[in-house]
Amino acid sequence: MNENSKLVEYAAKILLAKPERCESAFSRAADSFEDDLLEFSHFPADYFAFVLELLSEEKFFSKPGVWNFLLVLGTEKEKLQSSHYEQLAETILANYQSYLNEDLCLGVCDFIARNYPEGYAKGVLHGLREIEKKKDPTLFGFADDGLRILEREVDRVSRADGRK
Repeated sequence: MNENSKLVEYAAKILLAKPERCESAFSRAADSFEDDLLEFSHFPADYFAFVLELLSEEKFFSKPGVWNFLLVLGTEKEKLQSSHYEQLAETILANYQSYLNEDLCLGVCDFIARNYPEGYAKGVLHGLREIEKKKDPTLFGFADDGLRILEREVDRVSRADGRK
């Protein structure tokens, strides 16, 4: 775990939250995390490592609410570099088989569809679809949802570009 005292505090609050309070613990931590990012013109390495940890450590991703941090990444995307997106995709692909929370599965697919270049997003979402085939049937279809979202995003952007 990282040595940034704020990040240590966020992790502790998430890990110590009672099961019925996990979602709100993640939400509060993500809000504070986002407020912290306002201080920076780039995405700090320790903050990014924290997000990767949330997405790769079962003690975090097994709890409801980790998807709140994906929302923060979406709103702070101008601070992310292509290497960040590559690391996120690798982390998600490596751990997606173990994601058993429907909101997290939908959240990662939605995030990829809305924030990655079209070709890259399609590749990742097709990879997630293959992983879903090995998961419980109740956790199948989120990658397809991501592909539909991607299609709508591409249409929306192309229509907006046509109006310029």
